[in-house]
Amino acid sequence: MTDQTATPTPPHSEPEQGSHVAAISREIVQVHAQFYGRGPTKAKTIWRDEIIVCLLEEIFTKAEQLLVDNGRFEDVRSHRIAFQDAVGPLFRTSIEEITGREVKSFLSQISEEGCASEVFVLGPSRSA
Repeated sequence: MTDQTATPTPPHSEPEQGSHVAAISREIVQVHAQFYGRGPTKAKTIWRDEIIVCLLEEIFTKAEQLLVDNGRFEDVRSHRIAFQDAVGPLFRTSIEEITGREVKSFLSQISEEGCASEVFVLGPSRSA
C-alpha cells in the first residue's frame, strides 16, 4: 500500500504555475498600494502543493515607519491586522480566481523590520 499524500501532484505545470505566482505577487502588491497609497517594494510568492506564501518587503508607509522608529510598532501592527481582516475576503477571492482552488485559510503577519507574509492554504482543485 502506498501513501498517495507523500508525492502530491502539482496543481499546474511548472510554466503555468510560474505565471500564477507572478500574478499573485502583483495582485497582493496592488491591493496594498490601493489601500495604503503605496505597495511593498519587493514581493516574492512561493507555491508548493496546497500552500502559497507571498513575502513582502519594505511595506511601511512613511507615517508607519515614523511610528516604528519611535517605539510604536505594536500600534502599527494593530492597524495592519485590522486592515488584513478587512481585505482578507478580497485576497481570498483573488487567489481563488488565479489558482482555481478554494482558499481554506488565510494568515498574515508583519515584522518590525518592514517585512510581511501573506499565507494561503488551498483546498482541492475545483475541477477535481
